[in-house]
Amino acid sequence: MRSMPVVEGTVEGQTACVLRDTGCSAVIVRRSFVIDDMMTGQVETCILVDGTVRHTLVAKVHIETP
Repeated sequence: MRSMPVVEGTVEGQTACVLRDTGCSAVIVRRSFVIDDMMTGQVETCILVDGTVRHTLVAKVHIETP
């Protein structure tokens, strides 16, 4: 079994562990990395791999990964 492709990156200049997934259609970021001014006011519906439905707030953030 292969390990998850986790690398070190940054979110808004703060170091973070980043799970790389080339097939993803969205990026989920821990709320503690996002300040209120980054929030867009939009809400998106995310369906997780186990079928769980989550309604999440949308923010515009800067992420850097290798």
